[in-house]
Amino acid sequence: AVVHIRVEKTTKGNYHNRQGTEEMFNHPFFDQFFGPQFRQQRPQQREYTQRGQGSGFIINEKGYILTNNHVVEGADTISVTLSDKREFTGEIIGTDPQSDVALIKIDDASNLPVLPLGDSSKLEVAEWVIAIGNPFGLSQTVTVGVVSATGRSSVGINDYENFIQTDAAINPGNSGGPLI
Repeated sequence: AVVHIRVEKTTKGNYHNRQGTEEMFNHPFFDQFFGPQFRQQRPQQREYTQRGQGSGFIINEKGYILTNNHVVEGADTISVTLSDKREFTGEIIGTDPQSDVALIKIDDASNLPVLPLGDSSKLEVAEWVIAIGNPFGLSQTVTVGVVSATGRSSVGINDYENFIQTDAAINPGNSGGPLI
């Protein structure tokens, strides 16, 4: 039921700033070859495609997938790959940036594995947990750990804080995956 989510979004930006080269071109060395007007030229705004990835998990047989808002925020396209290698286009159904949760949906899928939501209020400190996701694009990666604390706040990650603290390894691309 754990899926790999890839997103793309088109962003406009200052090409030179994005590449970190504007400061270099302001060096007087370039005046010798191109003249002082070279530094007066403003870099053009360009569109570029930004790519990202994360994880999610199917919460019902109709194709609803829970993930993190920061995984899909601003996405123009969302691609969802299941563990059996089937690929679907995802659509954002709803987001809550304050709690960093998003719900996406895939259509025309059959025989979907489902991972129902648990009750985190029943979770106890020192219980073993498993984190499943796609860190660094490596699909279906599993790490284990224990619950270090529940109800953590004042972490400064987002406005709503009631976190489960664990020592299960979480790497880039794990975002949105389940903690079981």
